[in-house]
Order: sequence, then C-alpha cells, then structure tokens
Amino acid sequence: MALNHHVLAKATTDAILQNFKTATWQYNGNWGADFYRVGTSADFPSPDAAFYDPTNKKLASFEFKPATETKRGMLTGVGQSIAYLKSCDLAYLISPQVIDGFNMGDFLTDLYSTQIGDKIPVGLIVYDNNNPNNLTLAHNVASLSTDTDHTHKPTADRFWAKHQDLPIAMFHLLLHYYYLKKVGIVEEDAFAACWKEKIIPTSILTDFRTAPVTDIAGNVIGTLQTGKPLTFLEKKVAAMRKKLPQEQWAAIISQDIDTTFVGDNYYNSIKKNYVTFLKHIQVIDSEGSLTDSGFKLYHIGLSNGPTSKVFADYFTREVLTVGHHLDLLLDIDSTSKKHPDKDIDEVLAIMETDYELKGYIKRNPNRVSGTASKTGFLKYEKILWQSLGLMDRKYNILWRKITEICALPEL
Repeated sequence: MALNHHVLAKATTDAILQNFKTATWQYNGNWGADFYRVGTSADFPSPDAAFYDPTNKKLASFEFKPATETKRGMLTGVGQSIAYLKSCDLAYLISPQVIDGFNMGDFLTDLYSTQIGDKIPVGLIVYDNNNPNNLTLAHNVASLSTDTDHTHKPTADRFWAKHQDLPIAMFHLLLHYYYLKKVGIVEEDAFAACWKEKIIPTSILTDFRTAPVTDIAGNVIGTLQTGKPLTFLEKKVAAMRKKLPQEQWAAIISQDIDTTFVGDNYYNSIKKNYVTFLKHIQVIDSEGSLTDSGFKLYHIGLSNGPTSKVFADYFTREVLTVGHHLDLLLDIDSTSKKHPDKDIDEVLAIMETDYELKGYIKRNPNRVSGTASKTGFLKYEKILWQSLGLMDRKYNILWRKITEICALPEL
C-alpha cells in the first residue's frame, strides 16, 4: 500500500466520520452522531474501515477505492460492499468522481438509485479527485432493520493495532506457533502451546525461577525498550518471594500460568494483549488461524531471521498500514504543528481529547476533558516507533524512513 493511497483513504474516512458526528449526514433517518471508528477483522471479506454506533448497536463498513482504480475494480467494489453485510449492518462504497476520464460517480449514483434503492443497506459516497475532503453522500442507507438480534459488534474498540511491548522476534515466535497449528503439528491453541513450550519454564513450579524467552533458533529475545532478555512473571515472582511464605508460591504461580483458567490471570492478560495485536494487523483471523499475509510474513522471518532488517521492515509496513499506526503518526504530526510549544506527552494528551471528540476512539465518560489517561496515551506505541526507527530520541517523526517502508513491494 503506497503512502499516498493510505493518506487519501484516511482523509476521506476522517471527513465521513466528521459528517456523521456533526449530523450533517445521517443514516436510517436520524442515526450516526454516535459513530466512532473501530478496528476491522482479517476474516474474508475485510473492509478498509469501520464505524460502530453503540446507541443503536449498528456496525458500518467502508470500502475505499482510489482514483487509480479500474472501472472493473469499481464494480468489484460494489460487490465487496454488499459482501460486507455478512458481518456488518450497513456498508458504503467510497468512490472517486472520475476514473480515467470516465464519470464513475454519476454512473454509480444511477446504478445505486435504480438497481439497489432500499433493497439492501448499502450506500455510496463520492469524493472529488482533487479534494478528498469534498464528499457527496450520493446514495444513503435510509431504511434499516431495527432488529437487535441481528446486529454485529466491532472486532476491536481501537481502530489501530494497540501495541503492548511485543518485540519483533517474539512476534515471529508467535507466528511460528500459529504456523505449527496450521500444518497440524500443534493441536491445541497456538498461543497456549507457545506459552507452555517457550514463554514459561517448565521448572518454574519447583525452582520458582523465570528464564529468558528464546526464538526458534534458540537465541534470547530482547525487550524493545532496553534490549535486556525478555522474561515473564519476573516481577510477580520477586514480589512473592519477599512477601509470602514459600508454601504458597506454587499454588499462586500455578493459577497465574494456567492456560485453561477462566477469568483474570497472568496468562489471559498476556494472551489478550498479544493476540489482539496479531488479529488487528491481520496475521491471524478471528478463529486464530494464520492468514495469507501472516504466512508470508512468517516465512520472511524464517528465511532471513526474526531479527533481520527485511523482516523488521515488512513487520513495520504491516503495523503502519494494516495496523493504522501511520494514521496515528500523521495526526501526531498535525497536532505538533498546531502546538509547537508542547512536548510529546502534552501533544498526545491534546490528541487523546481530540480523538474522543471526533469519534476516533470511544468517549470515556469518566475522563476529565483535557487530562491525560493514567497509563499515558500511546505509551507502548511510542516505544515501538522508536525501536523501529520511525521516531528519533526527541520523538521527531522520521518521514523518510516511513516513506521507504510504505514503498516496499507487496508480500
């Protein structure tokens, strides 16, 4: 995906969301003001963007087409938007006005008006080729079933892949286990198998010692921020040694590492963070199966090494584009330019508030306007960007590197 394509898609979907949030546009009569942007699934077929209306419990999907698309590709887009209804409640095709000298906007407007009408809940949005913010709601979803038994829910509340301190080599190790699952070598849940075989030492219940995680070649995996060996449960075990009698240690650790435990334990918290990220960059689907892009990315790491530049570059491209981190960096850049006197944390606090107001994230009713969240907005994403060379130590965005990454050939 080229940088220009991604920027154009972001500009149109941002403007579309703003039109709904301000009630300039409405669907099903007077709905849409409560839309906020959510993540999309790797499950076939996968849309380019999605909004969720929590008040009316409706999920909307969007298929964006650039001006470089072919006429045949636009007809495919019509079919794609209809196919999205399998996993959403309404869908829109986003089309340029003109393609190769042909007035595609007028052609599609007539098609939707005469052939689709209100038969199915699909709409058409047309944008000016010279100004993607200049949009026309050419065909709206005016009639929609209010049957809540058949509504769909978003796959993720964040439109970007939320990062939780996942080193690249650890990411490849997880892909390795999803590959083993795919080919039938692993029969249980792929993450659970990785947890038992690589993440938690088998001897921890007897010697109560943690150990560094190693990749498929046996090399120790380093953390993103410091590069020190990646270990799990280290702080928990250290605290337990200081505060609790030894006879309680085994029972506590046993519950925390139990892959079958239902509820909150250490295993489930780590799995949720990591697996959610994998799903959001679409290397695994909602059923936990390795996708085509996940399979290709895994083999790049297998052939060149999980710490190789080529694997890091392709990992970075998937995070930027499919994971929508490029959207975040574009908005950080824009906010920084508006507030040149603010440091990075102040910029992110402003951006978090702005995201809530614009519907880029779900509004937190308990958060005081203008205040930063306790954990720090995009804390782990900043660590990731610096480790990938997308930001320098002063948090300046390195656009030349980003442009090079986005220009990589397809997987």
